Amino acid sequence: MIEPTGPRPASVYWRRRAIALGVSLVVLLLTIWLVASLVGRSDAQPEQQAAVSTPPSTPPSTAAPSSSATAPPSVAAVAATSSAPTAPPGPPAPCDDASINVVAEVGKASYESGQQPEFKFHVVNVGPLPCTKDIGRSTRELIVTSADGATQLWSGNHCFATEGNEVRVMQPRENFTFGLNWAGSTSDEGCRTHSRVGPGDYLLIAKVAGKASNPVVFRLN
Repeated sequence: MIEPTGPRPASVYWRRRAIALGVSLVVLLLTIWLVASLVGRSDAQPEQQAAVSTPPSTPPSTAAPSSSATAPPSVAAVAATSSAPTAPPGPPAPCDDASINVVAEVGKASYESGQQPEFKFHVVNVGPLPCTKDIGRSTRELIVTSADGATQLWSGNHCFATEGNEVRVMQPRENFTFGLNWAGSTSDEGCRTHSRVGPGDYLLIAKVAGKASNPVVFRLN
């Protein structure tokens, strides 16, 4: 198998073997090159597709970013939005005491002799939903007491008409304000007798349908 045999000289057979081996090597090299070329081309195609479909990155801007575009919504805003209750269908329900805040107010901390203190009170819906409340003269009252709160000296309902209802739809955070000037004297039921009070500290209290405000201190000189 190794030594050539035949009628011709051995050199002829060796030459033929060398030519056949050379051709085989050339074919093998061509086959390897063709396979490598096809593999390289198939690997390059996805990269080219990705480069076409992906937009180019934008270089960072040197200008300051707009807070409205980049800042996330505040936690408080998100909470307010997500926790805001929805009013049930139909007319608003009557306001309960928990949804109403009553606030008494005196025009200034002290008054000189002969001046009439200015009193106000506010009725505010502090609940999350609209509700209805009778805030007419028959339900609201301003009261002056002694400094310790033990003695009632004057009531605005003693000398002012208290007839009539005034039912209002109160929106959340809506404030209704009422006021009058006090003559600085006592009163009784029916406004029959009066006596001027002396200098000293007094308390003003506002009431709406029995719900009372915190007392406010003021002074008469």
